[in-house]
Order: sequence, then structure tokens, then C-alpha cells
Amino acid sequence: MDVLTDVLNTLELKGWLSARRELAPPWRYQFVASQDMIFHLLGSFGGGYLTLKGDPTPLRIEDGAVLLFPFGHAHSIGDKLTSPLTQVLHVDYDSQKHYQSFPETSEEIERAVLCGAFHLGHPGAFTLLHSLPNVIHIPVEQGRTVPGFTEIVQLIAREAAAPRLGTEVMLRRFTELLFIHIIRVWVEQQAGASRGWLAALRDPAISKALGLIHQSAERGWKVEELAAAVGLSRAVFSARFTRLVGEPPIKYLTRWRMHKATRLLKNNVKVEMIAELLGYESEVAFHKAFKREVGMPPAKYRKFGETFSTT
Repeated sequence: MDVLTDVLNTLELKGWLSARRELAPPWRYQFVASQDMIFHLLGSFGGGYLTLKGDPTPLRIEDGAVLLFPFGHAHSIGDKLTSPLTQVLHVDYDSQKHYQSFPETSEEIERAVLCGAFHLGHPGAFTLLHSLPNVIHIPVEQGRTVPGFTEIVQLIAREAAAPRLGTEVMLRRFTELLFIHIIRVWVEQQAGASRGWLAALRDPAISKALGLIHQSAERGWKVEELAAAVGLSRAVFSARFTRLVGEPPIKYLTRWRMHKATRLLKNNVKVEMIAELLGYESEVAFHKAFKREVGMPPAKYRKFGETFSTT
């Protein structure tokens, strides 16, 4: 099983393009902290600087760069560090708000920045997200080396520049694809990672074990069974899994089961059926496990709709 695909599917990702802002010098936009991920697609503006709140070192950014702020950190971008403030902006996902288009010349469109947000229905469900940096910067040259990346950026820019029937839907779908592309590029940037989720996915044995867990979460896996399935001794497998993933195999299995359970509860599946689907011997056993891991009974979780976090 492609574990990355499986966990990306569980995020319930929603993309949204907010607006286009012209980058006519001198300019500097300040973005306040957001509860969602923020992204920018930069046009041809002659280069500038990104300043992340709490980081004293500005980052040089060039034409065509893509920026993602996984935790919605406050930041500012401008043509120069000393440029006067143009505007303070709030970028939060809003499913009811429409994309704001402006009548502009082709030159103005090319030197603009497109701003948007990604909202995750289950932000705590994917341990990879916890390891993301405060900002992911993808220079245009790097984007060109990844099949499809430049094309999706161009599709978004083209659709945003000339809204037509169905533009709102097109932009939402394109931005969701953009998120996956950005994660792909970032994963490839971390080729030398020695530990964490990325290293786990690159380790043949641990990656296979993760695939087994995701494919058959309802199975009552034992550590020795997973170890045997990937050709390692119990001790070696347990130590390597814990070091790379950050928690023991059975703990990971339980947390993944609970995440699946929260989604099923959200979709109004009966508790008895959830217990059966996740491999618990009885509804009572599932109820105890859920309360122990999540901190509340399934019925209370369903009623209040709290987002389960695996942090």
C-alpha cells in the first residue's frame, strides 16, 4: 500500500484561493497568523524577501517561487526589507467566500502574487505534518524538475487571471493538487533524512510494516507478526520502527485505528459497526480503547465533533 496516499486521503484537504495582489514596487505585505496553512504563488516581480515572525534571518525569494506556511505562521513579503507596509492581510480558509478577481492588464497579472489557504479536516492525523518546517520554499528552478509541478501552478494562474463558468470549482481542485505537489517536492528535498516519517517510508522493512498496518488496521497485529512479515527479528524491528516513526508499532496501530474511528463517527457509522470494522472483539472493548486514547467516549466525541489529534 502507498502509505503516503493513504494518509493524505485522511486529511480531508480543502484548498481555497483568496485573491491576487499586485507587486508594484515599493511593496510589502504583512500576513497575520492563520489557523490554516497559507500559500503564495509569486509572479514576475524582480525578487524580494520573506521575513518569518520569530526568525531574524530574511529569506531571498525570486520570480515564480512557491511558498507554503504549514502552520500559518505570521510573515511578510516585500521587494525590499525597508519597503513601506502596503497592507496587512488575513488569509483563512472560508468555504463561503468567493475568489476576488480584478480587471488587470497582462503585465499586472504577471507581476502579482496569488494567495490562498489549505484547510485540513484532521490536521493531527498525519505525523509527517508535525515534521514540516515553518515555511516550505520551492524556487521556480526546482519546481521545473518535478513532473507536473510547473503545469499545476500555471493552470492556477491562468484560471485566476480569466475567471469563467466553474472557476471557483476549478481553483479549489487545482489548489488541492498543488498541496500534494508541494508535499511531494518537500519529501524529495529530504532525501538525506536519517529519522522520522520520511526515513521510515524509505526504509524497505518499516515502510512495508506501515503498509500492512494501514492496509489491515482491523487485524490484531503483534510485534512478532509484523517483524516476521518484513524479515526482521522482533527486537531489531521494534527498535528500528520506534526510532524512525517515533513510537512503538502497536502504539502506532492503535492511534491509526482511533483516527479511522473518529472519521467513521463523524460519518454517523454505528459504534457497533466501527468496533467490528476496526477488529475489536466487542463494542465494549472498542469503547474502552477509544476513551483511553481520545479522552472521551465515542458518543461524546460524535456529539461535540471534536477533532482528534494524534500529537
